[in-house]
Amino acid sequence: MKSRAAWLGAGVAALVVGTTACQDGDRSRQDTAEKNTPGQQVEQAQLQSEKAFDDARDAQKEASSQQREAARAQEDVQRKQQELQEAQAKAQKEAQEAQSSQQQAQARTQQAQSVAQQAQASALAAQRQAQQNFATQQQQASNESAAANQRIADPSAQQQQAANQNAATQQAAIAQAPRQEQQITGDVLSASAQEVLVSQRGEPQLRLKVGPTTQVKVDGRAASAADIQEGAQVRASYTTDASSGEPEALRIDATSRAQPAAPAPAESGESSPGVPR
Repeated sequence: MKSRAAWLGAGVAALVVGTTACQDGDRSRQDTAEKNTPGQQVEQAQLQSEKAFDDARDAQKEASSQQREAARAQEDVQRKQQELQEAQAKAQKEAQEAQSSQQQAQARTQQAQSVAQQAQASALAAQRQAQQNFATQQQQASNESAAANQRIADPSAQQQQAANQNAATQQAAIAQAPRQEQQITGDVLSASAQEVLVSQRGEPQLRLKVGPTTQVKVDGRAASAADIQEGAQVRASYTTDASSGEPEALRIDATSRAQPAAPAPAESGESSPGVPR
């Protein structure tokens, strides 16, 4: 831009100087023409014409130089514009990458919260079980105390009452006793939010009830039983409810892709899977 302004200024100055010189030359030629002979006038005209051509060539060279400077300035402007566009594209790419990283961090946070909630639910279930066991022990101690008092008051009725209390105590102990954990590995025939039907070698083997404390994972990620697809391979641990006799799932690990099922490790006192309803 500075070169262009300088070029315009130089052109205006040259035009003013040229106009003044022409006016002075006209007056000089007019004065000389009055004094010189025709031959001298022709010679002077030729000299003036050659000088005018020389001035024109010099002016053309100056104009070409100014044009080259203007072209270089234009190239500089275009290069700066290209650098600005590249910088803007780079900044936009970095902003997109930062947004993607933030989304991934949020997803990991949500998964961690889900795992923490499941762990908390398991801890609450264990606490309730401990409270029930404590209540059973207190009831058993109360029953034994009452039985002792009854034996002292009425030896004849004591034996019958003691037998009844012992039977009730044994039933309560059986109901509240820790249930043995069992395992099964097989394929899923059907799955819902309440139960999962597991088969081995194509035959239905076990219908697992799914409760609020059941831990469910699909391909290693926390999920619900309804997310398990038919035909998925599953490895589950469960206990049998003492009152209903139905198997209740503790943990279910499902794999969506068909893979060779690993045999369940043998456990002491493990019973065979139950028959589906």
